[in-house]
Amino acid sequence: MSNFKIKKNKKEKLEYRDSTTLDKKHKEHSIIFKEEKDNLPNKIETLEKLEEELNIINSTKSSYNKEDDELNKFLEQKAMLLNNIDTLKSEIESIKENQDELDYYDKTGEIICSYYMIRDEKKNEFAETKNIIDYFNNKKSNVDNVEISRTKLFDQYCQRVDGVRTLKDDGSNRIKYCLDCKIEKILDIGESSYVCPDCGDSEEVILDEDRQIKEYSPYKRINHFKEWINQFQAKESTEIQEPIFLDVINEINKNRIKDLTKLDRDKMKQILKKLGYNNLYEHIPYIINKLSGLEAPNINRHIEMKFIDMFTKIQEPWEIFKPSGRKNFLSYSYVLHKFCQLLELDHLLISFPLLKSVRNLKEQEQVWENICKVLKWEFISSI
Repeated sequence: MSNFKIKKNKKEKLEYRDSTTLDKKHKEHSIIFKEEKDNLPNKIETLEKLEEELNIINSTKSSYNKEDDELNKFLEQKAMLLNNIDTLKSEIESIKENQDELDYYDKTGEIICSYYMIRDEKKNEFAETKNIIDYFNNKKSNVDNVEISRTKLFDQYCQRVDGVRTLKDDGSNRIKYCLDCKIEKILDIGESSYVCPDCGDSEEVILDEDRQIKEYSPYKRINHFKEWINQFQAKESTEIQEPIFLDVINEINKNRIKDLTKLDRDKMKQILKKLGYNNLYEHIPYIINKLSGLEAPNINRHIEMKFIDMFTKIQEPWEIFKPSGRKNFLSYSYVLHKFCQLLELDHLLISFPLLKSVRNLKEQEQVWENICKVLKWEFISSI
């Protein structure tokens, strides 16, 4: 609900930052945590019913023939029950241990404290002034500063909790200049600062707020998937030391590659492998972008969200069909390759190479075929 009164005869689309406050959003989360705890007995009761249902189903297994269609239905029903039971157990354990609430306060605790301190200071402002003249003299500058601080805190809160920005970035603060030398400062990622190459004057800066949001969150498979999406578009904020770039450039010269715009993934992978930098394979788009100035592959927001939606959908089938004893997920490059095939984004396939091991590729293909059957997706073989 908006904090502003809107005339009935005038409809306006409110921006995200106009529609709520940090205080309101924090209270909404507090209510959610309370409702989860209140609903815990219902979840436990549901779990008990599902376990009873599973026992009943297991007792009827011997009545099916191997080639009976009913057996397939039985297996599907059992797989679904097992998945629902595992999900409920995880949710119950999470609620009992207050995991979501602890994660929430770990991400937002300092922001919430700062917000309420500013709010309380604003309430006490009038009482602390000596007279009404002092109040009006100080009011404008203080209010402006308070509103700016609260707005920034709200923006940080929304980034960490919802993964959205409420303040528009016009790009005006991305380039820093040394006021004495009148030249552009260089970004030192390791030191989180812009440094003047002449006089050494430095200015601290917060790097890649999206990355910081991720670091505040507990590890999730979806986060790693999003990292892959960012990496292949060279949108990452990573630190690759200058000596590494020099080694790569020397190797490029040895290979007599004069046109850096012809660098591709395979060639760069060969160079990194020869130099012993196998751990940098995932940063190949970033390295090529920095060396050649070529634009990295790019996808629009719609495709990005489609990828994430598809990735979310394959999680449950994966748990059902993954090889026994396997903990690691499918190759992320393989998954993105398959998504591109399904969405007919053939120009991106080269960015997501398949596994070279035929045995490993066959194993992933078998799992993927089963996932496609469950989700009613077309299965496109890569063997």
